[in-house]
Amino acid sequence: MYKYVELHCHSNYSFQEGASRIEELVVRAMELGYPAMALTDHNNLCGALEFARTAHSIGIQPITGCEVTLQGGNHITLLAATNKGYSNLCRLISAAHMSGDRRKPELDPSLLPNHAQGLILLTGCSKGEVPSLVTSGHLPEARSKLREYLDWFGSGNVFLEMQHNFVYGDTERNHRLVALGNLQA
Repeated sequence: MYKYVELHCHSNYSFQEGASRIEELVVRAMELGYPAMALTDHNNLCGALEFARTAHSIGIQPITGCEVTLQGGNHITLLAATNKGYSNLCRLISAAHMSGDRRKPELDPSLLPNHAQGLILLTGCSKGEVPSLVTSGHLPEARSKLREYLDWFGSGNVFLEMQHNFVYGDTERNHRLVALGNLQA
């Protein structure tokens, strides 16, 4: 039997987005029986060490990640699967912060192929390019972008991210993402 693992979670280190402290998140994950959990604060790894230490201390496997804003405003979620992946994630986040306004970092997507090793890519929240294209009915373009991610990261390292936050459009977007995934299979 598979257990649920949260792979997209913001803490209070996601400024103006997350409110919960890391300890609160990890304790709640333990209460819910999660064997593992990812911390994916927006455009930073500020809480990564605290998260890893706290999660380890209560028997939850920590997964280090980040929700990254790409140039143009689209989001992707990156998870470090290996030490090389963590190194690549750090490089990508640094590049995003160095590329423009320090308060609004954006990553040049052309950097992704050379820094994909050891990373898992989730296609992002509703602001991800693939989910946005699916929502707006542009299935061929969404399929093309998904193929591009698959080429860069490898077929075992790219996943369609589905979120159901009870916001208008979530259900329809998720149905369309499932249909897209079935086309790719």
